[in-house]
Amino acid sequence: MARDIVIWPHKVLTSATQPVTDFGPALEKLLSEMHEAVIEAKGIGIAANQLGEPLRVALVGREDGTFFEIVNPQVLERSEDITLEEACLSVPEAWEKTPRFKKVKVRYQDKTGQWHEVEAEGRLAHVFQHEIDHLDGHVFVELLSSLKRSLIQERMKKLQKALKRKKD
Repeated sequence: MARDIVIWPHKVLTSATQPVTDFGPALEKLLSEMHEAVIEAKGIGIAANQLGEPLRVALVGREDGTFFEIVNPQVLERSEDITLEEACLSVPEAWEKTPRFKKVKVRYQDKTGQWHEVEAEGRLAHVFQHEIDHLDGHVFVELLSSLKRSLIQERMKKLQKALKRKKD
């Protein structure tokens, strides 16, 4: 059974994550747990802080169903505004049109510490931006109007309470 996904506005989702410095077994274990959680949730990406781990690690889903394992990522370039439907495993059942960029260039380390650069476009660029935002302590609802954001936040607080009661 996969680890629980943290529901927004939990503090771990609103705080910037810490860079990874240890590329050993603990990182391998975390990546494995993240993979299990994203597959179980039928997601296309997940950040470590969505599992309560404040580390700069994420999985970004490719079209073929595999994932980029990105560690300490940085967005180097963004271009061409676009608005796409967006959702989040930490904000269940909230689909909203969200402003993003059509193209991005990202620099990241793999699980061995090697650096890579990738240029992404369309949906892949969208997922990179979404997951890197998580690592910076931001959730997509912050890009919405204050009314939409507050309505979603109320629903998520009710969900958090319901999940807490279910566990107790």
